[in-house]
Amino acid sequence: MPIDEQCVVSKYVHNPLLINNLKFDIRVYVLVTSMDPWRIYVYQEGLARFASEEYNLANIKSNKFAHLTNYSINKKSEKFVQNSNADSGDEGHKWSLSALTKHLDQMGVDCDLLWTRIYDLILKSLMSIDGHV
Repeated sequence: MPIDEQCVVSKYVHNPLLINNLKFDIRVYVLVTSMDPWRIYVYQEGLARFASEEYNLANIKSNKFAHLTNYSINKKSEKFVQNSNADSGDEGHKWSLSALTKHLDQMGVDCDLLWTRIYDLILKSLMSIDGHV
């Protein structure tokens, strides 16, 4: 990677963790009120956004509703289900982060380790821009 120019690095995961055969991503909200000294707040609630069609490695390029988790794209799918009750966090194609954590825990995922890694990513992301802020 060039060290003297800006770039975005990404890697496509061909065997993603699926819930109900759907790809998903999470949205974690972070507030930084100070960088010297560091003062970082991570909101305990957030979102899990699901693709609206089942993931199938054979057609991922031809079916954006199975491949992408963006709400702006999936809300146009005939299969998109709006969450109709804010208190029911695990229905539809948008879940609360607490509902996702509960579901992952039931799947046997070590959620304490998961959140430790998420906090680590947050810190590393902020450290990467520390000299530019």
